[in-house]
Amino acid sequence: MKYKSIFNVCLLTAFLLTATTSCDDWTEMEIHETDVNGAKEQTPEQYAVYTQNLRAYKATKHAVVYARLDNAPDKATSEKFFLRSLPDSIDIVSMRNADRLTDFDREDMAMVRADYGTRVLYYVDCTPGDKLNAAIASAAEAVRAGTFDGVTLASSAAVDAATLKSLTDALGQTPCLLVFEGTPSLLPEAQRSLFSYFVLDISEAADDYDIETEVRLATGHLLLAVTPEGTLTDYNGVTRSAIAGAAHSALHMETPLGGIAIYNISDDYYDADIIYKQTRGGIQFLNPASVH
Repeated sequence: MKYKSIFNVCLLTAFLLTATTSCDDWTEMEIHETDVNGAKEQTPEQYAVYTQNLRAYKATKHAVVYARLDNAPDKATSEKFFLRSLPDSIDIVSMRNADRLTDFDREDMAMVRADYGTRVLYYVDCTPGDKLNAAIASAAEAVRAGTFDGVTLASSAAVDAATLKSLTDALGQTPCLLVFEGTPSLLPEAQRSLFSYFVLDISEAADDYDIETEVRLATGHLLLAVTPEGTLTDYNGVTRSAIAGAAHSALHMETPLGGIAIYNISDDYYDADIIYKQTRGGIQFLNPASVH
């Protein structure tokens, strides 16, 4: 199944750095505040058109790209930890540390949700324990407050009906997106329809055969999850990076798939040419820009 985007992907990455410094003499320096203006401030009309097209694209049927971001680390040493640096065309971002958002996180979330149409989810680890009910309550409260667009539940073990009921009861009638990171069979069959996407971890897969085996054991609207490192080989013997390989499989598997998911996306940040090079390539592979 192939998808084609409705607009030509463009990157608004130009930034204007204006720094004013002056010296009364050679030994005394006066330091002034530095103003950093991005594309939104420099060319507001072009930015408005670009973001309108971006939101329209995300509203169409296309192969979804989901990312899991390790936001708010104990010590932020790079832009790779911030939502603002991710490629604009990513559809869904799950915040791993949603329970300790920084002011920068909140500012970035407001921008990408309003301008880019990116949906930001509250990540909950469903490993059984004393903190699970509290985490679900916090997630639901944040969604009801409008801070997040939905919830990611992640589990490698079976999730009981009571846990899911606690989430749906806490959310009430609040419209939101629910994603499950794990095999659909880990959920009670009657409640699987609550989730829009199931993220299937194929990071240990070596080739299309491994992927097809995993897919056949699962059901539902699947996103193939990989990490930036590693490779995948298709049935024709072509070896690609893990992200590009997952994108290829998502488009060419006999079982229709919803797209891809990228774990540890920050590992793809650094590149001599452009940040998130593999991620951008995967997005382009899944949803090639129309040719004008």
